[in-house]
Amino acid sequence: MKQLVILTVLAAQLMSADVDMSSMRMPDTVLDAIRHCECLKESDGTCNPNVIRLNAIEDAQRAKAAGFAVNGHIIRCNSTEECTAQAQALINGGITNLDLGPYQINYKYHPNPMLHEYFVDATEREHANRIITGLVKSFGYSWETLGRYHHFCATDRTRNETYYRKMYAYIYGNKPQDQP
Repeated sequence: MKQLVILTVLAAQLMSADVDMSSMRMPDTVLDAIRHCECLKESDGTCNPNVIRLNAIEDAQRAKAAGFAVNGHIIRCNSTEECTAQAQALINGGITNLDLGPYQINYKYHPNPMLHEYFVDATEREHANRIITGLVKSFGYSWETLGRYHHFCATDRTRNETYYRKMYAYIYGNKPQDQP
């Protein structure tokens, strides 16, 4: 109930026209849920922040043909430095529709010249906060809006619904042990 009250107050603040978006914070539980839903889980259930996801099938095929270790749509890296170098090489090769790091922020729509920041949890948490806050400002605070973080297109309701149901389950009690 406390979370619902906080979310309602936050939604009212976001709907006012004179809100400075740079100072807004989504509740930590929402940001934790985004990380939980976006971050690639290892076999032990922990989050691997050193991940690049190629969103287009043809980009994944091109990257694999160019020698990248692509498994499906995923490139797992051993470090922030390795992921940064691989992401830069992909971008230099014209592949920009990439989801990067623990919050899987899309480079094409949210470019950051400091590529290493995509793989740093604290930095990307703030980036994710700005993205989801902007979505709430545009579309209102709802589960559907939270689903847009994962897949912006509102017409793909099944995909968004699956995502926000995962978020709901996480927020209301199904938190794995490795999450804050």
